Amino acid sequence: MVRIIAILLIIVGASIVVYNGYQWWDQLRVVVQDPKLAMAIADDWNNRDKQPSKEEGVERKYTPKIGEKIGELVIPRIGVIVPIIYGTGDKELAKGVGQYVGYGTVLPGETGHTVFAGHRETAFRRVGELKNGDRIYAKMKDGFTYTYQIRKTWIVDDEDRSVIVPHKKPDATLITCYPFNMVGSAPQRYLIRADLIEANPTKE
Repeated sequence: MVRIIAILLIIVGASIVVYNGYQWWDQLRVVVQDPKLAMAIADDWNNRDKQPSKEEGVERKYTPKIGEKIGELVIPRIGVIVPIIYGTGDKELAKGVGQYVGYGTVLPGETGHTVFAGHRETAFRRVGELKNGDRIYAKMKDGFTYTYQIRKTWIVDDEDRSVIVPHKKPDATLITCYPFNMVGSAPQRYLIRADLIEANPTKE
């Protein structure tokens, strides 16, 4: 009897490992690791000199549906292109980077605070390599690409609710779990703040 129970426990454990492994692999597939393609987003993506922030962003008259793909987040420094999904639930984060929906936040390019959330194992796997001055691009469905430049990075407790608040100028915050190499639920969050510096028609 003990042997049967042990075998069943092994089977259950193996099933959990396989299932979680499949989920990780499935989510990793949505991230395009193509440095050449990511760098093609702009000729000056490698310029870390501080650029002036825009005082105002664009105005939009539509609200996406939860789960809708609204654009792509392109990070040339780490060669990553990942879908931007409206919403930050489990289903949305499984499809790419989630655009936070709630008080004090706006869509990329608009005046105010844009907040992106992503898993440290998939969409934001290498964001710890980014430095101040690096550029992040939100290539949106409206035909424009919005360029953000990183101003600072910092770490907060996972219960910190002071991050997602309204801002008067157009900027963005990227949020992911921290430490990056920790297995299981992480106790902290890694944040990247970037200011909007350009809004240009998307290059075809």
